[in-house]
Order: sequence, then C-alpha cells, then structure tokens
Amino acid sequence: MEILNVKNLCKKYGDGENEIWALDDISFKVQKGEFIAIVGKSGSGKSTLLHLLGGLDLPSQGTVIINNQDIYTMSDKDLTVFRRKYIGFIYQFYNLIPALTVKENIVLPALFDGRKVSEEKIDELVKNLGLLNKKDVFPNDLSGGQQQRVAIGRALINKPKIILADEPTGNLDTKNSKHIMKLLEFYNKKYKQTIIMVTHDMSLARRADRIITMLDGKIIKDESNDRFKY
Repeated sequence: MEILNVKNLCKKYGDGENEIWALDDISFKVQKGEFIAIVGKSGSGKSTLLHLLGGLDLPSQGTVIINNQDIYTMSDKDLTVFRRKYIGFIYQFYNLIPALTVKENIVLPALFDGRKVSEEKIDELVKNLGLLNKKDVFPNDLSGGQQQRVAIGRALINKPKIILADEPTGNLDTKNSKHIMKLLEFYNKKYKQTIIMVTHDMSLARRADRIITMLDGKIIKDESNDRFKY
C-alpha cells in the first residue's frame, strides 16, 4: 500500500546569479513498511528533501502526499497536528531537552497531542530501547548512543506511520551506530513503520530495502537493495 507520493518536488534558493536549486524535479513513491536509505555527497539535497517530506519547509513547487493527503494544502495548524500523528523525526544532534528526564523527553510529543501514555507502554518502549534503568536520568548523564536512543523513543511514542531519520548515527561510533540500526530495523519489521533515512554510511544504507542516490538535487539512482541485505 502506498504511503508517500512525491511529485516534481523542487526547492530553489536565491534569484538570478545567486539561484541554487537544492532539489530539482524529484519524484518517487514509497510503500507502507519500506525502509529506504537516501545517500549522496554533501550538498546533494538529502536533508533538504527530508525536511520537505516532513513539512518542515515549503517547496518552490511540487507536492508531497502522505496517507492520501497533500501536506502543503494544509494550514500551519493542521500540518502541525498531522506531523505529530503521522511523522516521527530523528536528528543527528538528538535535540533533547536537558531539563527533562529520559521519560519526560520521550513522552513530550504525546503530551503536545493531549494524550496520556500508560506507564506500561512507556516501560515497554524504554525496555526495547535498552533504557529501562535510565528513565529518571537527565540527558547530560547519558552517552551519545543512549541520547540517540531517547531521541528514537521520542520519535516512536505516537506510533507514527513514517519515521524520517537525518544522519541518525552521524555522531556515534561503530558499535552504537549498529545498535541504532538494529533498533530501526526492529521497529520497521515488527510494527511495519516506514523509515526514510539519510546517511553517509554505505554499510548502514545496504541494510535498507532500497537505496536512493542523489546528486546536485536530483535522484540519479533508485534501486532495490535485496542483493546487499543479510
């Protein structure tokens, strides 16, 4: 079942001699439960694309349809509510709130949505994240890998249909990078959550179902990854 349809997406910065096309006529579709890796050199448009898919920026032209809804026809208020319900974001730099505990950081999106999450569900999530004994700890007392797991928990708390991950292992060592990938694969397979991940690490990209390669704002390759997976 199709969950995402990107049509002729463009993003331009500047005018005249200063004109730069960060994205140039991008189109592709994503099926529910796919794990997609987006790769390419720095400046190829990967992160710009991810921000547009999540409704964090406006395109110069084109459409992004999620769950049969064109997200750029929504009001700002409706888009904010839609993002909380359908999209989870994971960033390279964690973006945790230092004054909140692990548990409080994770449940924050649910509170914004006016929902109360049971202790049982919180415990199940933090157990899967390997943080059951860290619930009341503050981010500054955690390792980088543990902080990224908290960020993943925050992205998962509302059970989003799509998880957008922008270099989720970019600040981590090899051991923690593999741990984060195993977590993403676990939620992708067990809960059929669609994951779109930007990464520079081809060893991680090869664990996805599909690799989209970008260059100069264009998709130059879009291929199934079955021959690489193990």
